Amino acid sequence: MAVLGEIGRSIEMARLGAALKQARSGLGPIVVVIRGEPGSGKSALLGTCAARGAADGFRVASVRATGFADRPYASADRLLARLGATASPGRRGPAGVDELRHRLEAARVRGDTPVLLCVDDLDRLDPGSLRWLRDLSRTLPPAPLLIVLTAALPGIGSGAVTAPAHGAAKSPAAALLAGADLVDLRGLPPDALPQAAERCRVVLDPRTAAVCAELTGGNPALLHALFTPHAGTTPTAAALRATAASGALPGVDRWLAGLGEPALALARAVAVLDSDAEVTDSAALAGLPVDETLAVVDELVEACLFANRTPLAFRHPLLASMVVARVAAGTRVALHLRAAVLLRQRHAAPTAVARHLIAAGPVGKDWAVRQLRSAAYRLEQDGRPVEAAHHLRGALREHLRPHERSAVHRELAELDAFVDPERAARLLDTARQECEIPALVAEYALALAAVLTECGRADEAVTVLDETAARLARTPGANPWQLRLRLHKEFTFRRGPLWQAVTDPLGDLVLATPRRGLVGREIAALRAAREVDVGLDRAAAVRHARQGLPRGTGRVPACSVGLLWYACGALLAAGETAEAWSLCGRGRQHRGARPSRWEHVRVELLRARILRARGDLPAAEAILAPVVDQLLPAAVGGLPSAVAVVAALAEVRALRGEPEAARALLAKARLDGRPLPRRRDSVHALVARAAVYEDTDPARAVAALLAAGRLLEEAGVRNPAVLPWRSRAARLLARQDERARAVALAGAELAVARLWGTPECVGTALHAVALTETGHRRMELLDEAVTRLAPTPAALELSLARLDLGSALADRGETDRALTELVGAAELARACGAEPVLRRAREAWDRLGPPGSARATTPVPVRSSAPGGRAVPTTGVPTAPLADPRMAGLTPQEQRILHLAKDGHTNRDIAGLLFLAVRTVEFHLSGAYRKLGIRGRRQLAEVFGTG
Repeated sequence: MAVLGEIGRSIEMARLGAALKQARSGLGPIVVVIRGEPGSGKSALLGTCAARGAADGFRVASVRATGFADRPYASADRLLARLGATASPGRRGPAGVDELRHRLEAARVRGDTPVLLCVDDLDRLDPGSLRWLRDLSRTLPPAPLLIVLTAALPGIGSGAVTAPAHGAAKSPAAALLAGADLVDLRGLPPDALPQAAERCRVVLDPRTAAVCAELTGGNPALLHALFTPHAGTTPTAAALRATAASGALPGVDRWLAGLGEPALALARAVAVLDSDAEVTDSAALAGLPVDETLAVVDELVEACLFANRTPLAFRHPLLASMVVARVAAGTRVALHLRAAVLLRQRHAAPTAVARHLIAAGPVGKDWAVRQLRSAAYRLEQDGRPVEAAHHLRGALREHLRPHERSAVHRELAELDAFVDPERAARLLDTARQECEIPALVAEYALALAAVLTECGRADEAVTVLDETAARLARTPGANPWQLRLRLHKEFTFRRGPLWQAVTDPLGDLVLATPRRGLVGREIAALRAAREVDVGLDRAAAVRHARQGLPRGTGRVPACSVGLLWYACGALLAAGETAEAWSLCGRGRQHRGARPSRWEHVRVELLRARILRARGDLPAAEAILAPVVDQLLPAAVGGLPSAVAVVAALAEVRALRGEPEAARALLAKARLDGRPLPRRRDSVHALVARAAVYEDTDPARAVAALLAAGRLLEEAGVRNPAVLPWRSRAARLLARQDERARAVALAGAELAVARLWGTPECVGTALHAVALTETGHRRMELLDEAVTRLAPTPAALELSLARLDLGSALADRGETDRALTELVGAAELARACGAEPVLRRAREAWDRLGPPGSARATTPVPVRSSAPGGRAVPTTGVPTAPLADPRMAGLTPQEQRILHLAKDGHTNRDIAGLLFLAVRTVEFHLSGAYRKLGIRGRRQLAEVFGTG
């Protein structure tokens, strides 16, 4: 393109400069052919070469070939005329080198003056001029001679020799090309695009330059066409793509000129089919036989319109947009509709069919709706929620039955709720107001309430449910739906402001609720959550939780993720960690629990909570980190689920020994210092604050825990299985010698923990109470706490208890037992990824004094590798003598499994407690038996009894 000149052509210009230098030396006629696709800048480069030749003292003659059939020597005559002399009268054409010598003498050109002949467009050169140039290239000229020509670069890359315009391989053009130095022009390199854009008064950054390279392949003419609408601006990548998609750009005729109707029809078909342009489909859409289509494909490849590959595609995406823009609107719609039918008939991917349905508009076919919904699902699975929503809006343009329209509305709202909650709420509210079918009105209200609740607007959600219930009260036969509305109102209370909390949210609702079906499961899940809050009947909580979910081993097909949240949360609080994890895995297969949905966020948060409960901090962080990357802006806006996820990740990072990273995360989410709303989700942020400040500012950490406790008590939650805030605060207060406050909190927690009865709760509370005691009483309570926690999955709590027990034993001078407990605590903490606990274990070991005969020297790493594989320093905590010397050869996992087996747990029980496969337990047991030299469980008593 002339306007872009020689930009990005330094290599090509260097080659032309070398040709000029070689020609000046008089080594014979030099022929250079500049080849490239249309718009690649061949003419501009030829003009630059001519100007440089003139500056170097060449006698220059330049022409553009015309190809007039009635003037076989037209280009040659014009070249000679521009050397300064006219042809002799009556001469029919130049006679090779003799004619050139005659013209140069007539023009008084000295014999040592170099001559440069420039011919633009070899493909259009007339036959007589071609033969004349061929003769010049083969004969010693009367002066130093350089011939520079331009030619189209065929799409197949085999050279202009094979182009139809040049005839057979022995044609004059073939002879010229065979002896020529070929300079092939490719697209401008990416680093030259900003300079090219500046020439067009457009400013590009690296990102927009990459978009331009993608759309145009660096073709100067296409770049100029793309830049022209944006002259004087700094366009964004989206603006450039929008301009390209519009196709309203000049210059398409450069590629389409001379094409016949079959070629144009195939070009339109391929432009419409885009990435789905198989040869057979393209032929069918263009209305051409397949055998004829193959010849047309070759024609379009040679014309540099198509790339030389299959599926068929344009050389540059911008060319396809230009071709589509030239198709009339009605014809374009018809082509897209025919393309959708063709692709559906050959069972193409739903996304491929749906793309054409969207472009064609409403088609009034049932299969179109199915294809659009299926495509939306696929796109959402691929992490493209915006495109998925676009397809669902396309489905809403079709003629839908009321229940279908309701389903599509709700799917669209669930998508929008994640990226644009306000739009989702408007969509559902409009649909609710316009609908006249009671069942659908209720479904719209429930979906709208869920969106509003997820946005932290639970009071508005309650209003919607109340309004809908009042509206349905005037409709005969709407009682079942009123029941569901009332039930979901109680669910909403649990996530709303605490002033909405009700003393007994169930009331007579239980009596009015059916025992089976979705409503029955919902009431069961609500009752399970209520039992957990009260903390008096663990068996009832487990029973209701199991009733809230369907039986079987497959995915959760009919219950919502909300039910999964409440039921699995109740099982986790009741100590049924393995069952909760299993059900949570099934919940991940639920259709709604996928990325770009709030259901996915809640399932991932539930999984992280279970991993946190079993002390697997690295795995919990790995689950939470990618979710937080998506939800940080939502957390800043105060959305409850987003706040909970960010707070959970901050707590995990603090427990892993990264308080600065945790504090920075809370600050980014604005959860660090600002007042928090009076909602249950604020408890998560307060717990994260406590974990962050536990070591640096214990008083602030205690204040955060007490604030969390006040919120829970205000919500009617007394069960420490929900959050052991009293014991955590008591441990911190005991470390600050505030014994009176610590005694009150720890004693209160132990009382309610015994009512709930899980070993985790009781063991954690006993640990806190022990830290408020001294002497022998402290030892007894710590021993009991470790005994309670040992068979549970609560590895982090067990590590803390064993650490304090080891420290207490060391203070009493029981070095051997202290070593055993400290090493056990260190191993557990290392497995949990809890760096602060590991450091405390080392400090406790260092306080034991100089090494003695009972003190072992095998190092136990105190710091493990941090996430991301970065190196972390390590130090040592010695390994204590175990109950039997043979136990020293066992791995920590084998020791844990042996302890559980000694306590009477079956292999299946151990697998559930440690989250292992039964075969894995059997493998570790057999290995341990072999190392110990025993045959089975009956001999474990003598192994553990020798200490």
